[in-house]
Amino acid sequence: MRLAKECTVEMRRGVPEPLGATASGAYVNFAVSVPGASEVTLNIYRGADNDPAISVILEDGDRCASVFCIAVKLPAGVPDGGWQYDYEAKGERFVDPYARLIAGRETFGKRLSYAASRLVRGVVRTAAGRGTDNVRPNVRMCDMILYKLHVRGFTKENKNGTAGTYAALGAKAEYLKGLGVNAVLLMPILEFNECFRDGDRLEGVPNFVSSRFYNSRTATPIPEEIAESARDHRVNYWGYAKHYFLFAPKASYAANPKAADTELRQAIRKLHAAGIEVLMELMIPQDTNRSMVLDALRFWVREYHIDGFRVNGGQIDSTMIATDPYLAGVKLLGDGWDTGAVYRMTAEPETPNLAEYNDGFLVDARKFLKGDEGMTRAFAGRLTKNAAGLGVINYITDHNGFTLADLYMYDVKHNDGNGEHGRDGSDYNHSWNCGAEGPDRRKKIRDLRLRMRKNAMLAMLLSQGVPMLLAGDEFGNSQSGNNNAYNQDNPTGWVNWSQAKRQADFTAFVKDAISLRKAHTVLHNAIPLRGTDYLASGAPDVSVHGREAWRPDDSPYNRCLGVLLNGNFAKVGRDGRDDSFYLLFNMYWEDQTFGIPVLPGRDGWRVALSTDNTVAMESAESDTIRVPARTIVVLQSIAVPKPEKRRKPAGKGE
Repeated sequence: MRLAKECTVEMRRGVPEPLGATASGAYVNFAVSVPGASEVTLNIYRGADNDPAISVILEDGDRCASVFCIAVKLPAGVPDGGWQYDYEAKGERFVDPYARLIAGRETFGKRLSYAASRLVRGVVRTAAGRGTDNVRPNVRMCDMILYKLHVRGFTKENKNGTAGTYAALGAKAEYLKGLGVNAVLLMPILEFNECFRDGDRLEGVPNFVSSRFYNSRTATPIPEEIAESARDHRVNYWGYAKHYFLFAPKASYAANPKAADTELRQAIRKLHAAGIEVLMELMIPQDTNRSMVLDALRFWVREYHIDGFRVNGGQIDSTMIATDPYLAGVKLLGDGWDTGAVYRMTAEPETPNLAEYNDGFLVDARKFLKGDEGMTRAFAGRLTKNAAGLGVINYITDHNGFTLADLYMYDVKHNDGNGEHGRDGSDYNHSWNCGAEGPDRRKKIRDLRLRMRKNAMLAMLLSQGVPMLLAGDEFGNSQSGNNNAYNQDNPTGWVNWSQAKRQADFTAFVKDAISLRKAHTVLHNAIPLRGTDYLASGAPDVSVHGREAWRPDDSPYNRCLGVLLNGNFAKVGRDGRDDSFYLLFNMYWEDQTFGIPVLPGRDGWRVALSTDNTVAMESAESDTIRVPARTIVVLQSIAVPKPEKRRKPAGKGE
């Protein structure tokens, strides 16, 4: 090692791991992998100074394989986070891919000039620690109520000083707890470059940052003269980008960008204190080093106490991730898990930590609920699916599609504001505008839309898999028919909290449905349903019915479904058993009469919840019930006292 410029600094031999800049006593250890380089220059800056205060050339003697490392005792008098750094090798400047915090991108959506891009650097953090009081809630997969949100868009509409930040997310912990949520899934919060231009399309990616204008090695934007020729200026609001700093939280999502890591940790701590797990989407670009992916997953679990990930993209080895001992018990959402291979290498857990995440439930549920033909069997399968050793994530809406309110307000997408001339966003939404395109004041249409939203929410919450709500759906958040708001960093893409007061009744319904689900194990059983009576209780654990009890109807024109969940197959406490539930779905446009199955033990039924408040039973022992058009009814078993036997009058002489 040798100094590239004259300065006074204490240095010693570094260690090759961990990669990145990490405090080690009075020293900071810098370690970076640069394959094929004979020397690497480490530049350390005091704040945003243009010229480095310390510049050290690392040579072969400072290398272990492809990792160059050195320990530097930084001069005193600079607060934590006040030192920044980058590297130079092979004639190129680059930012440490293992940097724990990035400086230079403090303002969301601000396009950097070529000169300003030189200030995009890693930040040296020495005191920002993970703390010891952050206790994970450890929610079982089968007990999860998952809530997906965009950190910026979730609170940006509030327009207060911390709107759109990690701090604002932490402040929503009590709201989420009150709703009944016990896990949140965060859209990408890794540091990425959100600026991109019209026409820079990657194959299969809707106008995300193109490699023509973004050097994934240096994270340096294009020169000013090229930027000026760009036709427009939009942002990648969602955050599904071509390049990430996998170890750095996005600084512009913080009220104090210079301490984004601390602010995120505090938000996670508040959510954990409210009993809410925190999962994050970790999008892996193509050709990302596999060991780096594993390092990143371990880092977020160790340093931020993240409870799980949705891992997607790139060429990752899902089995390697699922069997990593440091990730044991961490929830992993994705598709195509090879559970056989995973559980051959690890003991199959009582509660799985792997979960399937795909649009299967969304498509089948949407079709069935709007009355498409031939969907009863498919929907019944989705509703009762609970695979062995694998959780199932069920959702009606996701970020890339209509919100729940728009699902029943629009027949077609309205994406004109995206600047794509209607070519972006799916044309297959399986939506229904209930008789009018867009907002409508007619009571009949408004009431129908409300019922359809209730149907969708209740159907999801009655599923055996893990229900996932999209932020704002619980009070009717709308994107005005935009089903691909990837570049809408504005009220279209933000959650509109002013709707919450106007939709208080619907929110109360969602809370009631979540409470009912959480209160009864039979509605979210930890074990797969078999469709057999293996306990000899008099009825299978689950059975499918038509309008007539015990007679399923698979005819193409049928739009009625009954599902019986036998409470004898759901444990409550050590020896107790749950109530039974009969779920009735009438997706016809007319009222229908359903037969009610008789259970052993002379149990009767009561209406526990319905998407139509007028539904009632004549008596607890009725064998039929009238279900209004496009309505879901949940019947709960109750004990019916047996009539007392009348004693015979005593005879003469007795």
